Amino acid sequence: MADLKPIPTSRFYVEFDGLTDKMVKSVTEVSFSGQTSGHQKPLASTKGGMTLWQTTSGGYEENPNVTIEVYLVEGDMDFYNWMKGTMPKSEGGDGKWSGNRKNGSIVAYDSGDEEVLRWNLTNAWIKSYKVSNAGSESNELAFETYEIVCEQINRVK
Repeated sequence: MADLKPIPTSRFYVEFDGLTDKMVKSVTEVSFSGQTSGHQKPLASTKGGMTLWQTTSGGYEENPNVTIEVYLVEGDMDFYNWMKGTMPKSEGGDGKWSGNRKNGSIVAYDSGDEEVLRWNLTNAWIKSYKVSNAGSESNELAFETYEIVCEQINRVK
């Protein structure tokens, strides 16, 4: 029987081209969904009255995405500036979407600090942004939430 080694969810890191050594609070919803074609109705009827069905890949329903939360750190606007770089000028951005897509990785480590999982993200950009709530009675640290969409997510390890 195999020696099972569960991977703790608290041992991870996220980095993108030029964005390293950040205080990442969480990574959620690494997801993409495929869609199928051809399965909605029979393809043909064959000899002997057999019905022929076929299902094939129809690509993705939408591009793969991941949501990350990054702690707000005084003076660090790297993720925000990345997002601003991809926004249209008419929306207050820099209007340089194609030049601001980045490659990145999500990495998980075991309790011995060894890399055990890795997902590589290709041509990523920030789709949405929000800031955590503020309140006089709160004892939470402030963070930003970024939904990042990309062309491809590959698990390589």
